[in-house]
Amino acid sequence: MEFNPVSFKRPNKLNSNNMKKIFTLIAATFLTVAVFAVDRKPSVTLKSVKNYEIVIDGRTYQGSDFRMINVAGLRDGMHSITVYKLQQGFFFKKMKKAVSTKSFLLRGNDIDIQINQYGQIKIDEDLKFQKNRDN
Repeated sequence: MEFNPVSFKRPNKLNSNNMKKIFTLIAATFLTVAVFAVDRKPSVTLKSVKNYEIVIDGRTYQGSDFRMINVAGLRDGMHSITVYKLQQGFFFKKMKKAVSTKSFLLRGNDIDIQINQYGQIKIDEDLKFQKNRDN
């Protein structure tokens, strides 16, 4: 058998276009797995019936008779909440008086914080995600 350069066939190798497709598929798979592996951030919902200034870990939340605010950026751990009543002072200066203070532990579960008309704080923790973490 003679070597004929015209009829010589190259071995069936993957060309660069197929390699790019395979690499993209593998990279997309790893990225998808990484996104699903990220811990879920807990949802903290703040509800109030009166015009109070509410401070959670130094961040102020205030509104005129706001009903519900989703508080973002809280990580797991201890947090403190303080409720201030806003009062009119002398020469249109606003005064604030601390009505109540409470601490709560955020453990990856959703939290509902309710402020009643007297400024008292009620904290409810949704434990539906705790079962998955304990097993």
